[in-house]
Formats: sequence, structure tokens, C-alpha cells
Amino acid sequence: MEFEITSNAAMETAAKSSSAAWQSALYREAFSLSGGAAFGLEAAAFSAMLEEVCRKYLLADAGEKETRGFVEGLRLRELALARACAAGHERAWTEFLNRYREPLYSAALAITRNDAAGHELADSLYAELYGVKERATAQGLERFSKLNTYTGRGSLEGWLRTVLAQSWVDRYRKQRRLVSLEEETEAGRQFAAAESPPQPGADPRLAACDAPVATGAPGGDAPSVRRRRAVE
Repeated sequence: MEFEITSNAAMETAAKSSSAAWQSALYREAFSLSGGAAFGLEAAAFSAMLEEVCRKYLLADAGEKETRGFVEGLRLRELALARACAAGHERAWTEFLNRYREPLYSAALAITRNDAAGHELADSLYAELYGVKERATAQGLERFSKLNTYTGRGSLEGWLRTVLAQSWVDRYRKQRRLVSLEEETEAGRQFAAAESPPQPGADPRLAACDAPVATGAPGGDAPSVRRRRAVE
């Protein structure tokens, strides 16, 4: 029994080593094809990123053939450019702007149908792509670029157009909420006083005591009083 357990453990270790070997070779090959070195990317960082993308879209037990087919179907050159921009490499940003600046402005103009609004929308996207905002991580605050979410499964230009359109939709919704809030404030509904709680109903017995005797003549005695006087 002990021999069988040891044998199984050895086989699992050997299988993992074999899997790690072909994955490492595949990722190195992909890095070479991506041209990422020209933008300042390192092979180790690119391999770690590819491993993360594969883990996101492939099953845990995906074999070499399936993994290779998936990786070869990625837009490796555009993926390397996007991730190099996200990492802050200036050469990558120069290439990015030369390649996508005009298509982005044209897309923004088509979405907004206004030149000024189109330029403002495109410029705001550049800020998100460059990573003006920071987010908290275990290592502290880090610059976050939206380009880190591009995985290379489609064209970078198509992905940028989608992000641009979503940004415009988010702006429109935010503006609608603000306009609605202003309208309610101007109409006096935003800070309207709360309605008074309903008062409990009056006791019918108290109402009967307070009401005048309906059967008596005005200013006269009630019938029971007149009968008592007649007897006397």
C-alpha cells in the first residue's frame, strides 16, 4: 500500500512537471511572436499574463493541444502592445497613439455626434487607459490602467470602441440621474415634509355625549324630562 501511494505521488509530480514544461515553452514562443520585447516587456511578465488569461477561459485540465490552439488564436501583438502601455512603457504609448488615436476620435464623434463632446469622450478614455486613477493593493496604491483588462481575444480596436461606447452610456445615465435630482429639488419634492401620521378615530361614545340631543326642541326639554314633569 505504501509503495502504491508513493508511486501515485511520483506520477502526479511527473505529470505536473511535464505540464509546466510545455506551458513554459508555449508561453516563451508566444512572447517571441508578440514582439513585446520591442516595447520593453519581459518574457516572465508576459508568460504570467498569458497563464492568467488561459486560467480564465480554459478548463483546469486543458491539455497542450487545446491550450496551444487558444493561445495561437489570441491577438498576441496587440495584447503585448496593450500590456506594455498599461505597464507605462513610453515606446508602447507612442505606437499606440500613432495607431489608434484617429480611429478613436472618429468613433467618439460617431457616438456623440458633436465634435467637442467627441474629443472630450476620447480624452477621458485616454486618461483611463493611461492609468490616472490608483487602486489599493497588498503592496499599496498602484496605478491602474483599463488596458490591463484586454485579453487579446478580439481586436484591440474593437475592444477600444466597446469601452468608448460603454463610457458614453455611463455618462448619459449619470447625467440623467443628476437632471432628475435637480428637477425634483426645484419642484419641492426632494425635501418634502413627511406626511402627518393618521390620527386615531374618535370614540363614538364621546361623540354621542358631546352632540346635542336631536329629538329635543331647540331651547326646550328632552321628551323624558317633559314626561317626568307631567307625572309630577
